[in-house]
Amino acid sequence: MSANVDSELIGLFGHWTFATAQVKRLDELKVDPDAVKAAAQQLIEQRGNPVRQREIVDNLDEDTAVALCLWLRDPANASGLLKQARAKPRKRG
Repeated sequence: MSANVDSELIGLFGHWTFATAQVKRLDELKVDPDAVKAAAQQLIEQRGNPVRQREIVDNLDEDTAVALCLWLRDPANASGLLKQARAKPRKRG
């Protein structure tokens, strides 16, 4: 992953969420794949508007934000994980 992409993700998600996304696996998160997809679509719609993108991320619960960060950092890998998450019941705590 390029340093530039990582820098942009840190700016969008903050250091804590970005760092968490580096050590967590998607199966450790309580996440709704549809919520991650919806958030990604909202970010795309707000391309060029970083303030609005940050507001979108700030309104996500922590696990969804981490999952979205994972997906944006490595879409090919995370896409498969999201499909697996959709196929099994979500963890409830």
